[in-house]
Amino acid sequence: MKFIVIGLGHFGAALAERLVAMGHEVIGVDKSMNRVDACKDTCTDVICIDSTDPIAANHLPLKNTDMAVVCGGADEGESLLITAMLKKRGVKKITVRSITGLQESVLEAMGVTEIIHPEIESAERWALKLSIKNYINLFEVTNDYYIVEVLLPQKLIGETIAESELNKKYHVIVLTKLKQISQQNPIGANTLQLQPKAGEIVNAKTVLEEGDILVVYGHKNDIKKMIDHNI
Repeated sequence: MKFIVIGLGHFGAALAERLVAMGHEVIGVDKSMNRVDACKDTCTDVICIDSTDPIAANHLPLKNTDMAVVCGGADEGESLLITAMLKKRGVKKITVRSITGLQESVLEAMGVTEIIHPEIESAERWALKLSIKNYINLFEVTNDYYIVEVLLPQKLIGETIAESELNKKYHVIVLTKLKQISQQNPIGANTLQLQPKAGEIVNAKTVLEEGDILVVYGHKNDIKKMIDHNI
């Protein structure tokens, strides 16, 4: 897919880098040359323009863009102007970072349905990480349903997925399991990466082993209950 990421602050730059790493084409846009220079090696291409300027915005390659992501957060008015410009130019898929409730209400009135709340989402992740033992990471599906990576609870070691009855007891679905693999980062430090075991497809007969990372889907309260009951 082809993305245009407008606003290359901490969030926008990180998002652009991750999208490129996933194999997408990403054009990073910002009015700050310093930010543009900082992202020139991580984005497919970068453009330094003020996207709120109607004349300058004409130079954005919007025609074949699959999605535009407006990542600015400090200036709500600027973000709304950029969003209005994108809609006027016929960009079909627009995702916008929202900081306040008022900004979100205006975005909804403009017909924007994909709204990012990085601070709220990050706070939710940290709340779970600090309050739930064995928590590794989560991906929000809806407000209450998550896909969560958790270290296999102690009581489940040695059981098969069928024997654990996680779906029956806690209404969660085991999607897969991962292993922590030690790898060196670019500066030579050892880091842990999560990877599936080569050639393994998880099914009812799959044995849960010590050190496994379970990837489960379910309501956040059910996931917490599953972990708390099996520590």
